[in-house]
Amino acid sequence: MTRVVVVGTFDTKLKPLKTLEKELVAQGEDPITIDVSVFPSQASPSYSAEAVAEYAGEKHASLGPRGRAEAVHVMAQGAAKILGELVSKGEVGVLVLMGGSNAATVFTHLVPEVPMGIPKILMATFVSGETRALVDGADTVLMYPVVDVDGDNTILRAMIKRLASTAVVIKSNGPLTVVGDERRVALSMYGVTTPCVQHVEKHLRLLGVDPLVFHANGTGGITIERFARQWLIDAVADLTLAELGNEVLGGAFPAGPDRLSSAAKAGLPQVIAPGAIDMVAFGPGGVPKKFKDHVVHAHNDLVTLVRTTPDECHKIGKVLGERLGEPEAETIVCVPLGGTSMMDRKGEVFYDPKAVKAFHAGLSETASSAIKIETTPKNINDPDFAARIFGHLARFLDMRTASPASRNVEG
Repeated sequence: MTRVVVVGTFDTKLKPLKTLEKELVAQGEDPITIDVSVFPSQASPSYSAEAVAEYAGEKHASLGPRGRAEAVHVMAQGAAKILGELVSKGEVGVLVLMGGSNAATVFTHLVPEVPMGIPKILMATFVSGETRALVDGADTVLMYPVVDVDGDNTILRAMIKRLASTAVVIKSNGPLTVVGDERRVALSMYGVTTPCVQHVEKHLRLLGVDPLVFHANGTGGITIERFARQWLIDAVADLTLAELGNEVLGGAFPAGPDRLSSAAKAGLPQVIAPGAIDMVAFGPGGVPKKFKDHVVHAHNDLVTLVRTTPDECHKIGKVLGERLGEPEAETIVCVPLGGTSMMDRKGEVFYDPKAVKAFHAGLSETASSAIKIETTPKNINDPDFAARIFGHLARFLDMRTASPASRNVEG
């Protein structure tokens, strides 16, 4: 039987954590508690702070003088090892953390230890800011406590009760298990590449293939890379490279240095199109001054798009070739010379044929001879282009054996 696992700093958050524990017990749970305190506490958790430090190969008494940052890191490492053991024994049904920035830091160390399908909940004041590092492509639940997680008051008690109820309701019996021999394809999509992706998605379903569409907002790309590394998919259709453009040019939604490298290393066939390389996205903070001479378009109240120049697209192409390296399976890059998004076609605000040609040139400079590069005069959202993408995928999948009958989808 799986249980709720609560991880927290019982030295500074003793009262709220004890309130959470009582709420869980009142709702029929027998939680496992792990203390990641830096300093001694009055708690009696399932795993004491001293035990957690020992799992990390350290003495708890030595941590305080070394500074909070290093101490929290050590305690997070120890808790991660304990959690990994509990997961391997099938005892974890949901992971729960509560607190401030230290709780959020520990959370980032623990999430990779918990397979997908086992919920991971963080209630912390830190979630009011940038949360991509907390999500990291996993199935996380983030809650804002409204007040600081400290002491006892009516609002905090109400939020802790909500946290406990949420944990009980979504607690799982173990990792998500994918059953059957249905093959799966990961696709990346932006709003401006939606027609292309939806066309491919529709036709994959007609083949009996399960299309997994990920939003190319930074986090979606991280998840694609994770799925590729763990062989949870059979092929990749990376039709939106906005995350790569954001990384190369300093946009707000990159997906890290592994983006567009995992499928090649894992030996998964992939077809790639430079969807949305015509834009770099920025959030509410505004557009940096270095883009003052660029064409700028307000996408909505939260996102502003900046048109990339031919030189910038050339850089994106070069980086793509470098990331793909020497792929272990067939890899095709289809370049739509008629534009890379809804906004990059004749008559639209971002239309610039020179830019996509520059991308093609940059890619050709660094791409391995093992990578096939195709060009077409079509726009990425033209049905003929989508049909080309689907044709490659259909051939890839026809050449591959059926997926394993059962796969655990890990975090």
